[in-house]
Amino acid sequence: MEHRTILFIAAHPDDLEFRSAGSAAVWAGQGRRVEYCLCTSGEKGFNGNGSRGLSLEERWTIREAEQRAAAEVLGVADVHFLRHPDGELENTPDLRRDLVRMMRRVKPDLVVSGDPAMASFDSFYGYHRDHRSANQAIFDALYPAVGNPNFFPELLAEGLEPHHPKEVYFSHPAKPDVWVDIAPVFEIKMRALACHKSQIGDVEELISHMRDWSKRMAEGSGLECAESYRRLEVPG
Repeated sequence: MEHRTILFIAAHPDDLEFRSAGSAAVWAGQGRRVEYCLCTSGEKGFNGNGSRGLSLEERWTIREAEQRAAAEVLGVADVHFLRHPDGELENTPDLRRDLVRMMRRVKPDLVVSGDPAMASFDSFYGYHRDHRSANQAIFDALYPAVGNPNFFPELLAEGLEPHHPKEVYFSHPAKPDVWVDIAPVFEIKMRALACHKSQIGDVEELISHMRDWSKRMAEGSGLECAESYRRLEVPG
């Protein structure tokens, strides 16, 4: 199924560069409109003591600028920040309303998210509380709220009519059924990741790790280097 507008949603700046940036670069390169939405601005996540003494606004500015720079490398058309508190995400009506607002504004055919079904807790990064909360909230916003005018009626007063995304892709699930070949854009993905200077130490070590990870994600697909997803059709 062809998707002309694609919205990637994640908890923090850099989450999408690690998980799905290769797909973003592929689809943007095909002329599709790709946008990002970050639930937080990652203001608590800095390497070492790099943020000590900085105000909240300064930390927002740094992380958001890094994310915008990464998005520019990938060809992402726009980046949106919901600015919910980093490290404190909850699947609340407020977060779901903000996600519904964003989906109704952007009107994506396809939404890309982390997989709310993944709960093996075998990685502190992968199952960070914010990641779990964001993935669950995105799932709940997708159905039935984004397409139902009786959810968040205040959005109608903003001129935001219900919208029906066609599909959602949940990234690197236990049993993928969609793979995106990112071998042609792997170096672009690495350049985008390198924009997150407040997060990344040894770039060469990271590149080696990401190359191995992309090969693992390609298993079962016949591809050399991929990002994998579980596809789910969104009811109309």
